[in-house]
Amino acid sequence: MSTELIKVEEFSSIMKTAPGMLQRNQQSVEGANNAGQTLLDTIEANGGMNDALDAQVASYLNKIKVTKDNMEARRKPLTQLFDQMRKVFTSLESEVDTKNMATIPGRLVDMRNKYAAQKIAEEKKRQAEALRMQNFNNEKASYKSSLELALSHHYNDFFNNKSALISQVWSNINFANFAEKAKMIQEWPLIYPQEHFNMFRDTFCSIYLDPETKAAIKAEVMRGKYDSFAKQYRFDMEDLRQSYIDRLPSLQKELEETERIRRVNAEEAKRIEAERKQKELEEQTKRDLEARQQQERAKAEAEASAQASQMNSLFDSAAAATIAPTPVKAKITEKIQVLHPAGIIEIYQMWWINEGQNLPIDELEKIHKKMITFCEKKANKDDERIKSQYVQYIEDVKAK
Repeated sequence: MSTELIKVEEFSSIMKTAPGMLQRNQQSVEGANNAGQTLLDTIEANGGMNDALDAQVASYLNKIKVTKDNMEARRKPLTQLFDQMRKVFTSLESEVDTKNMATIPGRLVDMRNKYAAQKIAEEKKRQAEALRMQNFNNEKASYKSSLELALSHHYNDFFNNKSALISQVWSNINFANFAEKAKMIQEWPLIYPQEHFNMFRDTFCSIYLDPETKAAIKAEVMRGKYDSFAKQYRFDMEDLRQSYIDRLPSLQKELEETERIRRVNAEEAKRIEAERKQKELEEQTKRDLEARQQQERAKAEAEASAQASQMNSLFDSAAAATIAPTPVKAKITEKIQVLHPAGIIEIYQMWWINEGQNLPIDELEKIHKKMITFCEKKANKDDERIKSQYVQYIEDVKAK
């Protein structure tokens, strides 16, 4: 402890003089005020100041200065002693002040604060990593399902196109070209081209997946997919082709009958042909509906698989997030660190909008005392003044 000890003898001696010291100062104040009051009464009776009275007041004020100096000199030993006593006590208190980082308690508080900040930072890092993993796993599931659906669309578009083409061949069959069109249907290819499968392009935009992970997922999804599509294409296209082949004999008879009728009655032939076309259209519409339903079922299955994968990802992420360390008891408050002088303007703007503009003038003057003093110095020293309807300069005259 570096505080200066107070001597008991000195303390007792000064305290003994305190009553007499106080009495003399009280008498000085009483005498000074009586003399001053006499001057005030004289000025009032005279109806105001004149040169003679101004001289008397100046002489009185000089004596008051001497009186005040004497009063200060008498009380200084006592007030200095009090100041010294206060310094001793406050110095002792400061040595155990937890807010003072130079003290042992303050250092311990600082260590606790730093440890709490470390634990909170670790928890935030853990939560951020858990969130990143959740987003990563969700995107993996989304990417996989996106690839599955995109591949399915890629294949279905090709199959639908070829189905439409064979359907068009069937629709264009007539008596004259029956043999040619029937041969086309009977020889309709059942092979899904490898070239078309290879044309598939991944358009999924990722945020959390790195290229290596995407490549691994794509390789997993694509593995064996061509063979599966080729098998499915052969099965579905052969079934469609066979449905047309099975109807070729009856269609041939219908066309031959229609041709026979046309030679006898052209109008009746047109009617029969129109009915046949309408019937074929209805049957084709039914087949298209069944194909769409089948595709929708496949799409629903793929989406259900994707949702199940995402749910598993969410469960895994939630389980990881719940494994948290023991929470630290800490009060977190945000402190402002000004990075640029312009930041002060933004701070002032927030304060002014939310509080400053609602304060009375006297409180605003106290808060802005340094700024007001600066502007007063600019006016008195540099003759530079604020020109505004809200600011007024008033002369403050003091006699010398």
